[in-house]
Amino acid sequence: MNYVVLVLALLSATAHAADTVNITVSGTLTRPPCTMSTASSLTANFGNVQTDQVDEASTRNLPIQLRCPAGSSLTVSFAASQGTHSATIAKTNVNNLGVSMLWASDDSTANLQGTAKSFTNLSGSVDMSMKAKLIKRGDLTPGQFTSALVMTINYL
Repeated sequence: MNYVVLVLALLSATAHAADTVNITVSGTLTRPPCTMSTASSLTANFGNVQTDQVDEASTRNLPIQLRCPAGSSLTVSFAASQGTHSATIAKTNVNNLGVSMLWASDDSTANLQGTAKSFTNLSGSVDMSMKAKLIKRGDLTPGQFTSALVMTINYL
């Protein structure tokens, strides 16, 4: 009988092995992005412009409207497909003819070499409209002209 008690005592004294697992839960909560309420492809058509009247040519409006959740922030940057003459003048396919992009809200020139402009605390209807302006940089030869820019909006 002592033998049975001893076996039971040994069985009850057996250590149980245990493993632990640490779990970390993480992520980042973000606001939903703004949504475009205008076309994602716009054209500034200047029609016929005489070479001696480029400086007087009217700007062309490019309406860009967004709808943003309260407290939204974003950055806007531009890239010119044919390169730039300067930070604010994109090249066209015609020598000595450039194009600048102006913010419609204040007529300031946009940086066309990738430097982003920041906008914070946006809410509801947001107007990011632009104006295209032709820039004469020297003697011009008659002919068709084109330029292409990409406007990138990053939501923060």
